[in-house]
Amino acid sequence: MMLPPNEAADFKPVPAGTHMALCYRVIDLGTQTVEWQGDIKHQRKALLSWELPTEPMEDGRPFTISQRYTLSSHEKANLRRDLESWRGKRFTEADFGPGGFDIKNVLGVPCLLGVIHAEKNGKTYANIASISAPPKGMDIPKGANDHVYFSLETDQFSAGVYESLSSGIRNVIAQSPEYQALLTTTDEPPAQDAPDARTDDFEDSEIPF
Repeated sequence: MMLPPNEAADFKPVPAGTHMALCYRVIDLGTQTVEWQGDIKHQRKALLSWELPTEPMEDGRPFTISQRYTLSSHEKANLRRDLESWRGKRFTEADFGPGGFDIKNVLGVPCLLGVIHAEKNGKTYANIASISAPPKGMDIPKGANDHVYFSLETDQFSAGVYESLSSGIRNVIAQSPEYQALLTTTDEPPAQDAPDARTDDFEDSEIPF
């Protein structure tokens, strides 16, 4: 019996437009090797994922979309730009470093995502073009996905959360030196439950992060 032709699944991209979204996942990918225009760099990466509670797929689950960021506070970094737009205010130097802004604070926080489509090799991809705070008084729907936070810091690492991630994300994390260091440590890293930052009530006056 011969194998059938390879037919890739026909996944529908997130619809283009502006959508209410809730951040439900923050994943530390560790330091990754990046090649750009012949230059090789080693950059700490993070993955943020949002669900679109008002945009259901055919099976009733909300569309989701993710963005990979370089973990950088540089004024030109995409992560800092998007977080400042989301917060509606700029960071100060006191927000950086120990005791400063913790990226896990975005879990469960609503925003407006601007999504655009791009064509490549005959396929349509959805990309995040903008992130901003929702207007005051806007009704914030409840999310459907559990909140997931994963960190490669020794005191926050959770083997259980790591195993719950998709094989593709685990493979990326496994290539990082931070993950390799956790494997070779003499003491097994403590496993902790991922914090549940879910809240469905938001003050109109300020986004809580």
